[in-house]
Amino acid sequence: MKSLISLLACLSFAFNAHAAKSLSTKIHSPYSSIRALGMGDAFTAVADDYSLIMYNPAGFAKKKHNEIQITLAGAGVSSKTTTVIKDVTDASNTTGSDSQKATAISNVLEKYYGQSLGGKVQALEMFWVRNGWGVALLPLDMTIDMSINRQVGPAIDLNVKGDTTIAFGYGTEVNKYLDAGFTVKYVHRVSVEEIVPAFELATDSNVLSDKRFKEGTAADFDIGFKWRPNWFNTKTVETAPAVVETLTPPVEEAKPEEKKPTAKETKGKKEEPKVADDKKPETSPVDPNAPTEAKPEDKKAEEERKPQAEGDAVKVAETAAPKADNPADAVTAPQEDKKVEEEKKAAEVKPEEPKVEVAAPVEPAKPETKVVEEAKTEEQAVAASDERYPLAFGLVVHNVIGGEFTLSKLVNKNAIETPTKMHRVVDIGSEYLLRDGEDFKIRYMLDFKNLLHPEISLNKSFHTGIEFDYSPSSWFKTQFRAGVNQMYYTAGASFLFGIFNIDMATYGEEVGTSSTKLENRVYATKLGFNF
Repeated sequence: MKSLISLLACLSFAFNAHAAKSLSTKIHSPYSSIRALGMGDAFTAVADDYSLIMYNPAGFAKKKHNEIQITLAGAGVSSKTTTVIKDVTDASNTTGSDSQKATAISNVLEKYYGQSLGGKVQALEMFWVRNGWGVALLPLDMTIDMSINRQVGPAIDLNVKGDTTIAFGYGTEVNKYLDAGFTVKYVHRVSVEEIVPAFELATDSNVLSDKRFKEGTAADFDIGFKWRPNWFNTKTVETAPAVVETLTPPVEEAKPEEKKPTAKETKGKKEEPKVADDKKPETSPVDPNAPTEAKPEDKKAEEERKPQAEGDAVKVAETAAPKADNPADAVTAPQEDKKVEEEKKAAEVKPEEPKVEVAAPVEPAKPETKVVEEAKTEEQAVAASDERYPLAFGLVVHNVIGGEFTLSKLVNKNAIETPTKMHRVVDIGSEYLLRDGEDFKIRYMLDFKNLLHPEISLNKSFHTGIEFDYSPSSWFKTQFRAGVNQMYYTAGASFLFGIFNIDMATYGEEVGTSSTKLENRVYATKLGFNF
């Protein structure tokens, strides 16, 4: 028996020495939002919720509301993952020798040959994101991928990555159309990237044993940009004119026909009485050559037109005539006649000088009117900032430094290897708002992600999706989405009730080898609080 155990140990050592490296070519992302995964993980140009700090920090510049997200628990598993783990554990507990246990485990692995298994675990996430900056603390973000192969007999191709991340992000508006930002992050990672044969599981059935963990820490940063070209911007909010009309009633200008003549203009002219419009004589369709008889009203008006000053002038002349008998007075008569003539002219105007009503001049704008104009300018500025740009493009460079890990032994005291580095990759994406209402939005996204990764291909880089967002209030929101992630369909939904939110998604991802396509189908749910 001891010789058999020694043989198994030697085979396990030889296998690990020559075939320990995983055959999977899956591209691992440091953090994945369940909301984003439901829309095909096409989120580079959207980046409008708390996860923007990990997707595109340029989204901080246009973040409208402060947001605090606390995730209680989030998990996703493929349909048969738990079943396989349970069957392997039961086989390892079979009574008998280690050889018999190895045989039982081999039979279980043969049963699931060619299938992909795996899952995702997120717990106690804490995000605080606001306009301009944000922080994130992710104590546990773990992904597990397993596939069954037959390299040297039945074995599990195991890929595990567990991250603890602390991140700080900042974003600002470069100009009206361009935003930029960066995220500085510190990552502690444990990982397993090897093929575990059946006879090794016979001695240690714990697939996630910390004895297999590689461990390390890395500090790096991401930079991101969002560009909103003014190509399809047709909607602008205009509220300033309404404010002016409401607060400052328009000043009525004096009509020309209502303007009254001044005293200077009426000097030397006879005053014509006002005749009411309804009393004006109507033109009769009779012969113009026929004699017309003056009506009583016309005679009365004619008498009224005679100035009363004329009688006064006659009286003055009568009283002044007798004085001309005196020779001395005769010399001054012409001067007195001239004076009387001037008094006569003055009498024609002054006694019956009409009261001229001059239109009041328009007063200059009062201080309150000026304030309204300033308010108008401010509202125009707000209106300009509320312009809608339906088309947006995003670009992000992840792990600018290169993502190399340094050895750490916080979890595995015997760790001698560091995890595979976080490769420098580039994500580009676009978003188009098919409908941009206050309560209801429809957006379409198209991304090409993880460019420059050593394992990239067209299928693995392709991500697209669509989302329907109905948010009638700040305490009730619903979102439904669908998409394609690495050529596999995705779907999801989110609900916010007060401060309680739930995210659900199903998505497929490529976990096969370089020569074999293999889908890992995951069903995930996350519960948390959002303030």
